[in-house]
Amino acid sequence: MSSVSDGSLPLGDPPVVEHSTPNGVTEIAQRLVQFPFTPPDVKLKEKDALSASKDWFTKHDKNEIDQLDSLDFHAASGPQSVGVVPKLHNTSAGIEIYQLPPTSSKETFEKTEGPYRPGITKKYSNKRSGKKIAKFKVGTMAESGLACFYVSRLLGHLVEVPPATYRTMDIQEFEKVGEQARTTGHPSCTEAWGVLRSMVKSGSSKVVLPDGKLVFGSLAQNPRGENSSPEDYWTRDAIRGHSFYKVLSSKAPVASILNLNDAKCLQDLALAQDMTRGVILDSIFRQVDRLGNISIAVLQHYVTNKGKVKWDDKVSDKDKTEAVSPLLPLKRIMYKDNDDGMNWGMNSISVTPILNETHHIDQTMYNRLQWLAGLMQDGEPGSDAKVKDYFVNIVHVSSDNYDKLKASLIKQATSLKNRVDTKDILVDLDFAGTMKKLYAKELEAALAANNAAPGSATPVDETSTPAI
Repeated sequence: MSSVSDGSLPLGDPPVVEHSTPNGVTEIAQRLVQFPFTPPDVKLKEKDALSASKDWFTKHDKNEIDQLDSLDFHAASGPQSVGVVPKLHNTSAGIEIYQLPPTSSKETFEKTEGPYRPGITKKYSNKRSGKKIAKFKVGTMAESGLACFYVSRLLGHLVEVPPATYRTMDIQEFEKVGEQARTTGHPSCTEAWGVLRSMVKSGSSKVVLPDGKLVFGSLAQNPRGENSSPEDYWTRDAIRGHSFYKVLSSKAPVASILNLNDAKCLQDLALAQDMTRGVILDSIFRQVDRLGNISIAVLQHYVTNKGKVKWDDKVSDKDKTEAVSPLLPLKRIMYKDNDDGMNWGMNSISVTPILNETHHIDQTMYNRLQWLAGLMQDGEPGSDAKVKDYFVNIVHVSSDNYDKLKASLIKQATSLKNRVDTKDILVDLDFAGTMKKLYAKELEAALAANNAAPGSATPVDETSTPAI
């Protein structure tokens, strides 16, 4: 197999990582491939088509996808050897990828912890030793998960959607794992696995490549830094009970609802921005299964001495020396599974009422949505065909699903534009810009110190988009 280490290869070159299998077929894992257009607000890092800010595809995305691509479903040992076992809880069929525990071999882990285990496999949980690091889904679920990752980045790096990439799996390996799922902890999961086994056995073009030797789908990262979250963040009544909802539902400007000169405003501002972005993304995808697939992660936020706002679950010593503000632990919304979207026949989904009651949006997402909708309608010469080609051949959604996604996205962009034009929605949610203003004096002092050092003058970043 090809070994990939973080940062060792440029973006999308080579475009795929290959893995040989015991059956003589070659599995592939796709690397991050550059989108054919760049929005005007994004500043790309030299030569690698990535953004230094958390407003586009980032080095972190590239590295995480490279890490996913390096996983070997067949290696018996070594750093890329993983446990490949069926998902047996909740309602959908899929394959879970585990980092092997030190006390267990791949063969032992898969044989003992793969099948249904009475008393351990539960309807809504199935505890296994080792750390779950990825999920492999096929069919429309795979298309939805892949497209949600790409669209989340195109629209401004929304709600911490975890990286996902196109992946193939030897059909014999897939069938071996599927045989372990004849009994599951959840009756709907058992039924879903029965349908999926039949599709694979019949060679359905929805899940099996034309040569009949490979199943194809999405390999998605299991979210890092997530905590078991209160599901009430995504029930309508509970959302309405949270303080950040008062910001979203008010027609008054954000500046008159929150004291933007007090750092205490940042928590409500962050969740208000995340919630707005989340309901718009779910509305575009007609996502119906959000409850239970959302997490609240506490991330550390700070302003750097170069005028960027950063946040992550881990902060290094280097990060701490760059910080000119305190490290602020704030709750952020993190999407987990994004594979129950593309339900195009659904006229109303669970988050629709919240979107209707929302009267604020951030500038980045609003501008990006209009930009992408424009490209999909030949806003630049030939852009419609180029965007469709990217989604069909790089993101790997079907032509029909792309056409429906395009229609849904344009409809959402038009609706939001009408609401903004009539001032039913104000474009005044600005978490990063507010945080920078709160620590403007500290930033100014740091910039002055930087400029005073010989040969180290660094201009302040004028954008208000967050950075990795």
